[in-house]
Amino acid sequence: MTANSHTPRIMPDRQTNPDMTNVYHIAYAPGIKKAYLFHWNCNLKCRGCLCKKEINCLALEENLDVVARDPHLAPPRGPESFLSLDGIMETLRKVELKEVLFEGQEATIDPHFEEICRRLKSEFGVYITLNTNGLKLPDLANVDEVVFSLKAVTPELYLDYTEVPNTKMLKNFETIFRSGKKLRAEMVFIPGYIDMAETEAIARHIARLSPNIPLRIDAYFECGDNTWRRATPEEMSQAVALAKKYLNTVTCTQQTTDNLDKKDLFFEVKRLF
Repeated sequence: MTANSHTPRIMPDRQTNPDMTNVYHIAYAPGIKKAYLFHWNCNLKCRGCLCKKEINCLALEENLDVVARDPHLAPPRGPESFLSLDGIMETLRKVELKEVLFEGQEATIDPHFEEICRRLKSEFGVYITLNTNGLKLPDLANVDEVVFSLKAVTPELYLDYTEVPNTKMLKNFETIFRSGKKLRAEMVFIPGYIDMAETEAIARHIARLSPNIPLRIDAYFECGDNTWRRATPEEMSQAVALAKKYLNTVTCTQQTTDNLDKKDLFFEVKRLF
């Protein structure tokens, strides 16, 4: 990754700079005035992590071929630079901003997570959405919406996929729901692994709390050193229909080589950092 020379306060050594955050990449969609903050480091070791194939925003023009890339190529190198708290704010002041999405790896383990949220809300008054695996439950006072990746609810399957037990994750999912915070769930459909049986288990688990919690099912595509194949449109349709037996709102993504084209994007996304 080549850093933008006009971006302020780039600090390469986080250990010697207490103001350094885990934010290594910021993308921006001008049409909807939305910024995407990508964080490095994670507390899970997911076998199908997309960062094994691409660490920057998949909607950038240079990444529209990501599905077609050979999954057995060497994984992308980690970030070359990170932003300080002030660096994030100065970068975002250059654009008109209505919404910020936290994503990348796991934002909640950033020691500055809560302060980033506070400053974004205080200065910009933006709508803040957190994408999280839910293993850590931070102060969500300045977060408007949580998108919670369940991955698997079957304990053995979750452990095999992430190398971590799912007890705490499931407890935190319920805690966020009971807090009244706006909550959505997501999962990745992996043929022959996290498949129809687990899709139904996840939907049933969510419905026990409320059938009104929306679920998004992402289609797996090849990444990392795995033998799983890409999910088909037919499988995704079946998975959605199965989940809808329990939940009122179920959507899916089906990423194929054919539909990753700029003309099909809903909005342009560009790099800020």
